[in-house]
Amino acid sequence: MDIHPGLQMPMALRRCCWCGEAEKPHQKHKKCASCEYVIYCSKECQKAAWPDHKQACRYMTESTRRFDGVYESEVLPFGFSSSLAYSRALGDWTEAHSWALQTCAQAFVLQLGGTTFIKIPSEYIMCYKLKCRTKPGQSASSRNPAMMFSAQTQGVVKIEDWMEMHPNNVLHWQGTASERDLIARSMAERCGSAFACLLTVVFKSDGITSSNTLHFPVLHTRHRLPLDDAAMDLLGDVIMLCYRSIDQGFPLRCLEGSDSTMPLPGQFVRKSGKWVWEPFFDDWDDFSPTSTEYPALCRAVAAFKTKLTPKQLLTALLSF
Repeated sequence: MDIHPGLQMPMALRRCCWCGEAEKPHQKHKKCASCEYVIYCSKECQKAAWPDHKQACRYMTESTRRFDGVYESEVLPFGFSSSLAYSRALGDWTEAHSWALQTCAQAFVLQLGGTTFIKIPSEYIMCYKLKCRTKPGQSASSRNPAMMFSAQTQGVVKIEDWMEMHPNNVLHWQGTASERDLIARSMAERCGSAFACLLTVVFKSDGITSSNTLHFPVLHTRHRLPLDDAAMDLLGDVIMLCYRSIDQGFPLRCLEGSDSTMPLPGQFVRKSGKWVWEPFFDDWDDFSPTSTEYPALCRAVAAFKTKLTPKQLLTALLSF
């Protein structure tokens, strides 16, 4: 079960929203001049993306105009100068942990019963409850993107029920319809017949009304549903590893330029004014569960219910 087929994970954090090109050491992508939420590597990419981005751009621009005063008062205690600065920080965090977040969502859906439960297209939305870890007085350059938030809980709720939770949810769902359609088409092309549907995922921090939304693919599984106890234990270990990697500072990502789809643990470091991910090692075979060099990772592995090694666990997941 490879939910990232053909997707390279660059060492740099930020990527063009159209072509996926990562920022280079002395290069900064340009923000959309209207909504300021998405970034592009060139005017050509911005122009190519506009037909699909137009509807979401108008919604986000209008939403910021209407609610920025409320949102700003909520994010100031966490050291953010504006709701846009907060949203970009949350976007950096979700990008830093993109492999874990997508994998965790897919594994969670499978535990619930896969597409038999959520249906095609999905009748549910997934919600992550977060805790913001940033403090007033921290400079933006000192905030490690992988450590700015912690994931508290995740769960699913019917889309119709979610839209009733806040008046802005209806506007959000309508305003991002074209974005969802674009991503669904892209995922269907990338994943082929394995693609089942798109799952919208909302990330919201305690005490802050503003939220970020991503859309993850839900794939068909080779396993017969409902899953047996062994498969459920394996998915439980995968979810636990993902949560530990997110909250304890060893984000899982695939090596850029590698043919392998197996993620490795690493950390984000500051280089040439940008946050760059570096792996702890180049292969899981180089990892020892008794090593004192990576205590958080070792504690996570020791807690595996299946007693598999990380490489065995991830190999089993990729063939799920």
